[in-house]
Amino acid sequence: MNNNFDNIELPLVQVPVWSLKTVEPFKNLFPIRDMVLAEIIDDMTVNGFDAGHPLVVWNMTVVDGHTRLKAAVAAGLETVPVICRQFADENDALEYAIRCQRNRRNLTDGELLQCLQRLDQRKRVGRPAGNCPLAHGKSANLVAETLGVSRGKIEKLRAIEDYASAETKEALLQGKYSVNRAYEETMRTRRPQEINEPDADAELVHSVMADIHARMNTVQIRKLVKTLQLELAIN
Repeated sequence: MNNNFDNIELPLVQVPVWSLKTVEPFKNLFPIRDMVLAEIIDDMTVNGFDAGHPLVVWNMTVVDGHTRLKAAVAAGLETVPVICRQFADENDALEYAIRCQRNRRNLTDGELLQCLQRLDQRKRVGRPAGNCPLAHGKSANLVAETLGVSRGKIEKLRAIEDYASAETKEALLQGKYSVNRAYEETMRTRRPQEINEPDADAELVHSVMADIHARMNTVQIRKLVKTLQLELAIN
């Protein structure tokens, strides 16, 4: 994986909007925020596309800049500025896209879960587990670095992804749950429930005590207790 491509100066070119492809896994990696989109459309309508923030494309596929592209189309622009980058494969391009968004916005807990799902999905269907830098275990540090969060948060997110109910995941994605709340909810349902096995001795004691109270008065019960204490002391 090339970690230095962020610093490479590449030429800026203008391309027709119709020539660009928007496909998975990049297209829906992050939801387009309506308020942000509206503000960019208004700005582009008046000032055009800011070339200081070009789209990043790979083989004419948009890797970063889906909101800006959608705004350009809505503003009626026919061409947009792009930078063409080369990546080793889709995994490297996906990590780049995530880092761009991580640096540009504060990722919500739901967006972090979506990113982790994408990264782990790529790991499962792409590279062999032994060669994939995003595999579980020691790779949690690498994923945490990519997403800009702690390893502990990644481990909680993976527990949620692996074990949480659909309702808990949806609550996290919708912003109703935090990672911590979703994790606690997930672990609570996985903890073994306390099993109250029948205690034969306790049942016998309760049965005898019920019989004693039915057949003896308080004075007689006190005498019985003293007798039992004496017998236990002798034995």
